[in-house]
Amino acid sequence: MRRTVRSLLTFCAVLGLGVVSGGVAQAAPQPGEEVCYRAYIANWGWQSNDWKCQGAQAGFVGKNMAIEKVQIRIKGMGSFCANPHIRNVGWQGSVCRNSGQVVEVGTEGQALPMEALQVYVDNPGVRGRAHVQNYGWLPDQYASSVMELGTTGQVRNLESIEMWIV
Repeated sequence: MRRTVRSLLTFCAVLGLGVVSGGVAQAAPQPGEEVCYRAYIANWGWQSNDWKCQGAQAGFVGKNMAIEKVQIRIKGMGSFCANPHIRNVGWQGSVCRNSGQVVEVGTEGQALPMEALQVYVDNPGVRGRAHVQNYGWLPDQYASSVMELGTTGQVRNLESIEMWIV
């Protein structure tokens, strides 16, 4: 098994592919392209001072701890926007920034969990997935223009997100 995994990783590297969460091979981003993000967790605060990038997990799985706010920075993909869906409030409206700048959406310390997050990009190529309360990981989403992570109308907290550039 270990030899098979090593062979697959070598094969992916030769083709210029990266391996992200879940072991799925994805095209490697071009130089200067990167998506990074951070999560503010209910009853916890910012998960860490470190940004999570290129498929790393922001948030917690299996601890029933909702994401309330996120910060997103996308480089090398043009402008981008984010729009959070907050429980009992709804969609908040898009906040947009240029490449390399930080979008911050959601609430902080108000006990208002985020249920979904839309990410809009000028240049398609961002993928992501979300872990939601009492359900688990949802299928990967692709931002051909808008990517929606999470659920609406199901009263399920957004607990963790992963994003990467393909």
